[in-house]
Formats: sequence, C-alpha cells, structure tokens
Amino acid sequence: MKKLKRHLLTEEIYSIVKEEIMNRSLVPGEKVNIDQLARELQVSNIPVREALSRLAAEGLVKTVPFKGMFVMHMSLQELDEIFELRIELESLAVRKSVKEMGEQELQKLYDHMLQWKSAKLDTLDEKLSYVHLMNEGLHGLILKHCGNEMLMQLVKMYIERINRYLTLLNPEMHLQLVEQEWEEHWDVILALKKRNVEQSVEKMQIHLRQSHLRNRELILQKDHPLLDPF
Repeated sequence: MKKLKRHLLTEEIYSIVKEEIMNRSLVPGEKVNIDQLARELQVSNIPVREALSRLAAEGLVKTVPFKGMFVMHMSLQELDEIFELRIELESLAVRKSVKEMGEQELQKLYDHMLQWKSAKLDTLDEKLSYVHLMNEGLHGLILKHCGNEMLMQLVKMYIERINRYLTLLNPEMHLQLVEQEWEEHWDVILALKKRNVEQSVEKMQIHLRQSHLRNRELILQKDHPLLDPF
C-alpha cells in the first residue's frame, strides 16, 4: 500500500482498496485489517471504515460478526445472479442506445475490431487487455448512449465484479476463448450498424449467455481455492 497525505478523502481510500481487490493484491477470503490500513495510509480509521462500507455495498467486502472485514469470496451463485441481471439491464441499455449512437462512433469501433482481429496475442496480459478493450469499446459505447445514469453505473459495477473472475480464472486463457469473445462482439456491432434494435438485443443476450457459460465452466473445471462455488 502506498502512503498518502494525512487529509485523505474517503474516495481516494476507496479507489486504492478497490484496486488492491481487483488486481488480486487482496484476495478473496483475506481479512482487511482496518488499523493496519489506516497506519499505512497515515489516516484515521474513520475514512477507512467509510471506504470499506462503500465497497461492502458493492459486494466486494463483507463484515463477519466478531471477526472483522473480509474480501468477498466469489461463487457460482454470485456469477449466475450477476449475469441474470446483466442480461436484463444491458438489453434495456441496448434498446435505449441503438438509435442514439453516432455513425462515426460505430464506424470507429468497427475499425478497431478489425484491427484487434489481426492482433498477435502471446501472453496472458495481452489476452486480458484485448478482451478488456473489446468490452470497453462495445459495452462502454452502449452505456454512453443509454441516457440513464443509474443504469450505466449499475452495469459498470457488475462488469467490474465479473472482471475479478477474468483475472482469477484465466491464468491459461486459450486463444480460442478470445476468438469467441471477438465473434460475439462482432455480431452485436453488425446489428448495431444496421440500427436493428431487436437483433442487437438478441446478439447481446447471446454474448452474455455465452460469457456466463465460459466463466461457469472455468470455475467448475478449476475448483479454484479462492472461489466458493457451492
């Protein structure tokens, strides 16, 4: 943990602890020592507790009575529930945004997808970055034009929680999985370019269902010790 100025805002602590969780410096099941964290950041316990309360509301940490605050485990139930919500919420976002996207924006994403298709991917970091860029490009563009700030924030929160699975479950991400992601994104983009609302929704739902199944299979295959699958 890096040291910060004494008068640190809760927002800054929240961002730092969240990043520690997302990059696996704090792993599922690990206790968050509030006193130690406050000393490392050179702040009082109050803003630390406020930041952790916000992370708890997002499902990233939880309080265990008489034991303290812990980084949340991930489970099949959480994964299933997140994707159930994402399918409904992102279908709504697609419906609201299809006619609002600029032609230049869609063409730019279309061109980027063609460039990414020919990218050479050797390392895990390159593959994860590739998937992140595709997700940010497509889902980000849809959310940008959905016209509903609360909807946008909810979907972004669920996407961040899914990213925890990506970093933990894919130490040997196969190129085939990356290619499947590309094909599904491509199908959505083609439907968006035609301004076909129902087809765009259908292709997005297919993509999210397939993504759900891929993550689910990885959990079941690996029986990962940092997960709580049952």
